[in-house]
Amino acid sequence: MQITLNSHVRNLIEGSVPEDFSHLPPEQRRKKLQGKIDELSKDIQKEMDQRDALTKMKDVYIKNPQMGDPASVDPRLTEIGQNIEKLQSEVQKFEGWLAEVEERMPSKSDSHRKSGLYETQNSTTVSNNCAQDRESPDGSYTEEQNSEVQVKAQPIPTPTTTTEFDDEFDDEEVLPTIGTCKALYPFEGHNEGTISVAEGELLYVIEEDKGDGWTRVRRNEDEEGYVPTSYVEVFLETNAKDS
Repeated sequence: MQITLNSHVRNLIEGSVPEDFSHLPPEQRRKKLQGKIDELSKDIQKEMDQRDALTKMKDVYIKNPQMGDPASVDPRLTEIGQNIEKLQSEVQKFEGWLAEVEERMPSKSDSHRKSGLYETQNSTTVSNNCAQDRESPDGSYTEEQNSEVQVKAQPIPTPTTTTEFDDEFDDEEVLPTIGTCKALYPFEGHNEGTISVAEGELLYVIEEDKGDGWTRVRRNEDEEGYVPTSYVEVFLETNAKDS
C-alpha cells in the first residue's frame, strides 16, 4: 500500500523544518514566527546603525578630502541598502504568516485568553463588592459596610456567577469531547503542545482541525495536545456541536 504524505509530515520525516514553522501547533507556531520577526527587526536595526555610521564618515570625507575618498563608501552603502530591503521583505513574509495564524486562533487559545481577561476584569470590579462579603466574618469590615455591600450585591446575580466561573475556570478549560479518533501512525510529539501517540491508539477529539493541519486530542484528564490531522482517522459525534 502506498501512502501519500502531506508536506509537513514529509518535512518531519526528512528532518527539515519548514520556514513558516507549519510543523508546529498554532500557539507554538505563533511564538516562533514572532521570535523570527523580532530577530529580523534587530538585524535591520544593526544595518541601519551601520548605514548611519558610514553616512557620517562620508560627510567627514566630503568636508576633509585628505582623510579619504567619499566615493569609497558608496559601494558599502549600496550593499547595506540592499540588505535592509531583503530583511524588510522577510519581515513582511513572516508577518503575513503570523497574521494567518492569529486569524485562525481566536476560536481557541485567544478565546481562553480573552475570557480569562474579562473574568479578571470582572472579578476585580466585583471583588470590591464580593470581597467584603467574604472577609466580613473576620471582622475586617463594619456591619454598616457589610449591609451596604449586601444591598449592592444582591440585586446583581452576575458577581456570584463570575466568581464561580473563576473558580471553575480550570475545569472550563477542559474542552468537551466532540468525537474519537484512531492513530494511523505513531507520532513522537516532541514539540511543545503536542502529544505522543502509538499506532492504533484510540483517543478523544476535543478540537477539530482549524485548517492548520493539527487536531487537538485527549488521552485522559491529564494528557491532551495536538497531533497531525493526517496521522489520525477522526470520528466526530453528529450531535456533539448541538449539546
